[in-house]
Amino acid sequence: YQIKEITKAINSLNDELKIPFSMFLSGYKYNEIAEKLCVPLGTVKSRIFFARQELQKVLKDFHQR
Repeated sequence: YQIKEITKAINSLNDELKIPFSMFLSGYKYNEIAEKLCVPLGTVKSRIFFARQELQKVLKDFHQR
């Protein structure tokens, strides 16, 4: 994939998923993200998990075009 497509896919996520996922990509650890966003650690883990699932789906569809 080109960076452009990946960035577009990430930007298409809703903020609830995009923000923790982007922070994770920037090098933040799960517990740091939880502290900064004032949400439980489990919430951060599940949001990043769902963001990955969503991106896999979007990028798989893109790749098949």
